[in-house]
Amino acid sequence: MIKSIKYFIALGLFFFNVNLNAQYTLLSQFGNLTECDTLSRGIFVVWWDKNWDYSDDAGRLLDTMLLYREQCLEELNMEDPPNPQAGFFYNVYLHHGGDIFPDWWGNGQGTDGNGYPYLTLPIGAHNDWVNVAHETFHVFQYSANAPGFSYSGDSQWYIEASANWYAAYRYKEFSRAFLEAESLVRLPHVPLWLSYDNFPADYPQNWQRYVHQYALALLLYYLTEESGLAPTFITSGLFSGTDQLPQEYFYNYLGADVFRAQFMDWAAHMTNHFDFLTPAQIAVLENEWNDYADPADDNEFIEIFDNEGSGGWYRPDDDRVSRGWAFNTYKLLNSDSCIYHFELNGDMAGSKGDASFFQGRVLVKNASAGAQFYELPMDNAQQGFLSLEVSPEDSEIFFIIGSVPEVFEDVAQTFSYEMRIVKEDIVSAASEPLMEAMPEVIGRYNVSGQPVREDYEGIQVILYGDGRVERKLVRKW
Repeated sequence: MIKSIKYFIALGLFFFNVNLNAQYTLLSQFGNLTECDTLSRGIFVVWWDKNWDYSDDAGRLLDTMLLYREQCLEELNMEDPPNPQAGFFYNVYLHHGGDIFPDWWGNGQGTDGNGYPYLTLPIGAHNDWVNVAHETFHVFQYSANAPGFSYSGDSQWYIEASANWYAAYRYKEFSRAFLEAESLVRLPHVPLWLSYDNFPADYPQNWQRYVHQYALALLLYYLTEESGLAPTFITSGLFSGTDQLPQEYFYNYLGADVFRAQFMDWAAHMTNHFDFLTPAQIAVLENEWNDYADPADDNEFIEIFDNEGSGGWYRPDDDRVSRGWAFNTYKLLNSDSCIYHFELNGDMAGSKGDASFFQGRVLVKNASAGAQFYELPMDNAQQGFLSLEVSPEDSEIFFIIGSVPEVFEDVAQTFSYEMRIVKEDIVSAASEPLMEAMPEVIGRYNVSGQPVREDYEGIQVILYGDGRVERKLVRKW
């Protein structure tokens, strides 16, 4: 975690500029060589109160941080912090209660009164290598030059999410790599960029809302490990000089169609019980939810239907409907052989007037075949339709509706819609009449009421001479 910039200047503070080797010198606001021991390697120097002996721990810490540095600079194209560029060591402080260091210190990076970043590691966190990977990644984010990726507002999420991503990227099998991830399927409707700095005053103040920016490491991990995105892309925006927000940068660089599809696929695979993580990681993230979450703020499913459709058109309430780059999930419990029709009719604009854009996925869990994923065919940016024939083995079905507009800021704007799930019985051949004259078609229209031809691709509303009306999705394959 990056701490707020602190300027702590008072009588009795020690400032040292001492040659330790020919390359870098000491410059510390918080440490002095009378009360502290130090150990340095490369660009780093570790400080600790000499009343304790952490020399062995400091050696292991330095070796590990230098490995992280090599990867951040050579593989991920990041940059050193300003300290070594100015000829000074980067200061790392090992601390605990009762030593000479400030009581308000925690675990993270700050900026001292000299204008240089430093890292504070509590004893116990200093040899947790996943934690150290996260915090060391922050060290090499510090010299980023992209205003759009600042640690504030609608971009703050990315600084923490990418640091968590790096820790998981280094330690892919670590069981506690995605502690906060369950919050992503329990709060799927909150905006992608929710963080501490844009947290709405009317949001519940609970664990699952506050950890959202850390949990989003899972999106970045999915993009690099499952979608094949180069790891350098996670860091390239930081040093691109762009004014675009991270989510906007992804959208424009990857392309709207690609980023929308990846976001929706990620949502579907999370809904499928995080199928791209290890069993140990899934067990840990579920336990974390059970231990720390507020169960009253669980929005995993808008509705659950048991062997039936939605009973007509359904519109979610404003508190749970999707914001920008978010989704809603509906669950069907099924034990029948039947056909389900999934239909989406989104509003043209969000609550503040921005154009909406929706996509959908249907996940079918089959007892024998496993999970199957279907893309909701969209007639336009708001309307889509899919029919699926299912069997009793298709015991759980999920309708995932995603809001992915060309909007990249504002945590309050909602993007509402109506959805409908219709259940249709399968009529056996024995019960069907041998011959039945087809009624005359007297009109074909699109969903806007405009006449269309028989070969029109999309949703057709067909009027028959016997008064029957059929709504049919036509596709050319």
